[in-house]
Amino acid sequence: MKSRRQFLKLVAVGSAATLSGGARSAAAAAAVAAKAAAPAAGVSTAPRSAAVVKEIDRQKKNTTDALKVIRKYELPAGSPLAFTFKPLRPGKGGR
Repeated sequence: MKSRRQFLKLVAVGSAATLSGGARSAAAAAAVAAKAAAPAAGVSTAPRSAAVVKEIDRQKKNTTDALKVIRKYELPAGSPLAFTFKPLRPGKGGR
C-alpha cells in the first residue's frame, strides 16, 4: 500500500499530465509513478528477532484463547440487554 504522500504525489503528477496533455508530461508522470512505487531507501526490512516473533505468537495465542472463552459463554434466555440506546433531543443551551 502506498503512503499518503506517495498517493498525493501520484495524483498531482497525473493531474498535471492530464492538464498539459503532452506526451512529454505522460513520460514524466510514468517516471514519477515508477519512483513512487519503488520502496523507500530508509525503510528497514530486517527480519524480526526470535524474541519479537515469540512475543507476537504469545499475544496471538492469548487473543485466540480470550475469543474462545467469549464465544463459549452462553447467555440465559431472556437476559437483559447490556445497554439500550435512548437518543435525546438537542438542548437549547447549545451544549
